[in-house]
Amino acid sequence: MNTGTPTERVPFESAPPYHLESWLGLIRTGHPHVVRRAILAMAIAWLPLALLTLVRGDFMRPDHANAFILDIGCFARFIVALPLLILAEAVCAPRLGAIARQFLTAGLIADADRPAYERAVVSTGRLLRSPVAEAAAFILAYALVVSVVASKPDTALPLWHGVIWGDRIHPTPAGLWGLLVSLPLLFLLLLGWLWRVGLWARFLWLMNRIELKLVPAHPDGAGGLGFLTTSLEAFLPLAFTFGVLGAGPVLNLVVHRGASPTQFRLEAVGMAVFVVLLFGTPPLIFMRRLIDAHHRGVLSYGGFAVRAAQQFDHKWLAGPAFDEQTLQARDFAATNGLFSIARNAIRMRPLPFEARSIAVLGGAALLPFLPAELVKVPFDVILQKVGGFFL
Repeated sequence: MNTGTPTERVPFESAPPYHLESWLGLIRTGHPHVVRRAILAMAIAWLPLALLTLVRGDFMRPDHANAFILDIGCFARFIVALPLLILAEAVCAPRLGAIARQFLTAGLIADADRPAYERAVVSTGRLLRSPVAEAAAFILAYALVVSVVASKPDTALPLWHGVIWGDRIHPTPAGLWGLLVSLPLLFLLLLGWLWRVGLWARFLWLMNRIELKLVPAHPDGAGGLGFLTTSLEAFLPLAFTFGVLGAGPVLNLVVHRGASPTQFRLEAVGMAVFVVLLFGTPPLIFMRRLIDAHHRGVLSYGGFAVRAAQQFDHKWLAGPAFDEQTLQARDFAATNGLFSIARNAIRMRPLPFEARSIAVLGGAALLPFLPAELVKVPFDVILQKVGGFFL
């Protein structure tokens, strides 16, 4: 057990399937072993599929659309996305924990409100490691598998998944492993991240209930909450992972079925919008608080700037003519500094992050769809365009 105080812990370090991994000895306190776990998860999900299809003869088939090794969607799910969901913990969880502590270390929380902060940290950690939440994630993961099987047309599945007899598809051994192990494992990790994001939103909501000491003139342009921008940057690996999951089936259809990439631009944009909403919405909890701080800053700092300008005008513009010593007076630098502070308050934005961060987040989700656009472009044309860019 971690013996540190609540503010020393990283409250977002664990999520389902935390208890399963701890029971298997894959996770120890202070040693998440993300690389080892990512390799093991990939081996459990993909390697048995490769061996079973190799035995049955589906590993490589003359009809490439039904060959296991050429199934881009399977590759995207279990070789790329699955390990990324685990590796992302090394980037995202520490960053979220640092942001959680920043509310305290930045002086945004008064001493009287520190117990409320401590309770939020402790309850977040308790919910992340909740056995009930993990059990629910397991049940929901298998429910999602059933839902996917029921909703996906049999003809859309490569034949290494199963053999169609009559009007039904009968799973192959590899197909059964995918349904019982590989796909549930992927869904379990996805649900663990959704649970973590939900508790991240809850933590920010609890912080918003505290009377934060926002400063309208803060140079970050967000009253002192500009550090929340780093939460969007922390979610970039996950945004890319969601894009990979969406782009894999699209690439299958483009490469093996001859579909046009333009048919799937709506899916790509939809994935980018989903990612932006999922990871960009939680910080918007502070929007009303920031708007109020901005209004207060415009009135107080605006009035302060007016009084400073009036005093400056009275002293220097209505006085004697300027000379060299006048230009060296400290009043000029001091007044300019006061105006800069007031300008920060007046230009304060109602969002705790910049638009650039949203664009980068959406771009990370769109990036995996790029190969679908490039696959139909002749290789010599690509080389010509790349060469023209550097020359």
